[in-house]
Amino acid sequence: MAVVRADEGKRAQPASPSVAKAPEADTGQAAQSAVNLMDILDIELKAATEWQAGNEVTFHVEVRNHGEVPVDQIEIQGTIQFGLQDTISEARWTFPVGRLSAGETVSPVLSYVSTKPGIWYVAAAIYQKGELIKATTRTLYIRETEPPKPSEKPEKEAVSLGPPLVDHPERLQRLHPESPIWLDAEGRAVVMIGQVCQRQAPLELFACLKNSKEHESVVSIDTRAYIVHAGLLALGVEPGRPVQFYPEYRPAEGPEIDVIVAWKDPEGKVHTAPAQQWVRDVRTKQAMSYPWIFTGSQLLTDEETGKQYYYADTTGELICVSNFPSAVLDLPIRSSDSNDALLFEAFTENIPPLGTAVTVILKPKGTNVSQKPSEQRATATSPTPAESAGEKGPAHPPADKSGVPEQKPAVDRSGSSPME
Repeated sequence: MAVVRADEGKRAQPASPSVAKAPEADTGQAAQSAVNLMDILDIELKAATEWQAGNEVTFHVEVRNHGEVPVDQIEIQGTIQFGLQDTISEARWTFPVGRLSAGETVSPVLSYVSTKPGIWYVAAAIYQKGELIKATTRTLYIRETEPPKPSEKPEKEAVSLGPPLVDHPERLQRLHPESPIWLDAEGRAVVMIGQVCQRQAPLELFACLKNSKEHESVVSIDTRAYIVHAGLLALGVEPGRPVQFYPEYRPAEGPEIDVIVAWKDPEGKVHTAPAQQWVRDVRTKQAMSYPWIFTGSQLLTDEETGKQYYYADTTGELICVSNFPSAVLDLPIRSSDSNDALLFEAFTENIPPLGTAVTVILKPKGTNVSQKPSEQRATATSPTPAESAGEKGPAHPPADKSGVPEQKPAVDRSGSSPME
C-alpha cells in the first residue's frame, strides 16, 4: 500500500516561500478575459518513472504563466491512483495558487511512500473558478526491492538439475540456450526444469522465476517469462487477458493450461502429478481444484527510454495462485495477494524435499498427458530460441472521478512479440 506523508484530506503545502505570496492589487482582469488561458498556462509533472518499493516517491507539479498578463484565481488539483496488484486506493489534493503573475512559475512538491510494487497513475490540472484549463498525467512504476548484493564469499557451483523427465526427450527443442526450457511440438507441451523452494508456506504463486518470489512459491525456475509465453504461442495457444481491477474487478481470462510436475524420489523412481496436488486450499484443506489459464501478462513500454519489456520478467510472477496483472498463468477466480486473505498454501505432505529437481510441463487443456514417463532420459540438442509471442494490454486504470483526464500506462497492444 501507499502511505501519504501529509494528510490527504488537506491541501498540499507550497514547495517554496515564493508560492505563498500576499494578494496583489486586482488589476489585469480585462486583459485576462481577452487571453486564451490554454495558450499562456503550462503544467508539467516532474518525477522519475522507476521507483522501488519502500522509496519515498517525490514529484513536482510545475505550473508556468508564460503570458504577458497575470492570471487570477488559479488552483491546482490532482489525483494519484495507487494500482497495487489487487487493491486500488486514491489520494486527492488541492493547491491554491491565487494570482499567477506574468512569467511566474510555481512548483508544489508532493511526497508519498510506497510499501508494495504496483503502478501509480498521477494526474494534475489547472483550474480557474472550477473550470478546467489544462491537464497532464504521468505513470510511475514501483518495482520490487532489489535483492541484497552478493557477499564476497565464493559462489556455489550451480546445482545440476538433470534432464527433463519426459517420455520422448528426442522430440524436445530447446527454446533458449541458457535456460532449462524446451518445446515438444508433437506432444504439444512446454517443458521446464525448476527446484522445490517452499514446502510449508502461504502461497501467492505455484512457480516463480529464479531469484524473485521464492518465499511464497513452491517451485523456482531459472528462465524468462517471455520465453514461456512464446512457447505456448508456438503450440497455437492464444493468451486471454490479465485480471482487471479498474474500474471494477474482472477475473483473468484465457485458455486452460494443464500444469504437470514430474520428479524423482531418493530411490530414483519417477513420480508425476497435477501441480494442483502441491497447492492446498486453506478453506477446504484439499488440493486446489481450479485450473490455470494463459493470461499472457503484459508488454509495457518505459516512458523515458522507449524500451519494451515483458511485465512478468520484472515481477517473477510466472504461474500464480493469487491474481496479478503481470501473471503469465493465473486462476480464473478472485484470489487475493493480501497476507491475511490468501486462499492457498503449500500442500506439504505432497511436495518432495527442498531442492528437488522438478520438471514442470505445460499442456493446453485436452492434450493427452503421459502419467508414466520412461526411465530413459536424454538432453535436448537443438537450441532454437523462440522469437514469436503476443500479449494483451494491462487492466485499465480507474475511471476518472475528479475532472482530471485519466492516465493509461504505455502498452503495446499491437500483438507483437515480447522483447527480451
